[in-house]
Amino acid sequence: MLISSMKDHATKSHKDKRKQRSPQHSSSAKTIANKGATRLKKKTPFSFARVAAVIPMWFVQSVFVVSLLVLSGWGLQQVRWGWPVEQVEIEGEFRFWQAEELAKQLLWVKEQNFFSLDVRQVKTDIEQLPLIKSAQVKKVWPDTLLVKFKEDIPVAVWNQKTLLNPQGEELILSNSFDATRLPRLFGPKKKTEQVMRQFQRFQSRLLSVDAAMVSLTMNTVGSWQIELANGWMIRLGRQQLEQRLERLIELLKILPQEKVAVVDLRYGKGAAIKWLSV
Repeated sequence: MLISSMKDHATKSHKDKRKQRSPQHSSSAKTIANKGATRLKKKTPFSFARVAAVIPMWFVQSVFVVSLLVLSGWGLQQVRWGWPVEQVEIEGEFRFWQAEELAKQLLWVKEQNFFSLDVRQVKTDIEQLPLIKSAQVKKVWPDTLLVKFKEDIPVAVWNQKTLLNPQGEELILSNSFDATRLPRLFGPKKKTEQVMRQFQRFQSRLLSVDAAMVSLTMNTVGSWQIELANGWMIRLGRQQLEQRLERLIELLKILPQEKVAVVDLRYGKGAAIKWLSV
């Protein structure tokens, strides 16, 4: 009986211990089960619209205004200080000027800003150069200045100081210009056009007998004198200039040119001849 009671006690104690362990074992099993079956969460994709909806409108407007001011400031700086003229193109018919020499007169343009360069000032500077009649200046995007010019045509030297074009307009006589082959015209300051017209009339008639004028002089009282390339000095006076010129042409046909010094045509129908001394 005692043995049976001891067995029953032992069996009961063993069952009690198993009951005490069972909660821990169950908890451990749940933990293991939870660790092995973790559920993945779905990520929401990035959206600019969602972010923009959160940003206040006043902030967006402020950023836009600041950006616009910065860009405007940068643009003004480029207009004022940047964007230089890189090329200067020159077009025209070169008679007296050389392209290289004319380009040297425009070197200062390459230091200027393309936008702020005053083309009217460039035009004025070019037209003040000797023998430049007119100029057209314009900008060609993005960095070129185009210059088109016309040279004036000098036909005579006026009072040893300036040149005259066919219209009798005075031109600058530069030191670099060779005027030795041009005829010399002399006269009162305000008589340039009249002297030029008379020169053209005389010259056109004299060319018919292969004669050329070296100089033409109109004095203060309106009397004319011609010097020919053959050495003759012609005194025409103030009146009947066309008739006297015709008499000169006839004399050029018949007189030995190498022996005549002066022909004075200030007579009604004749001429006084001064011969060269032998």
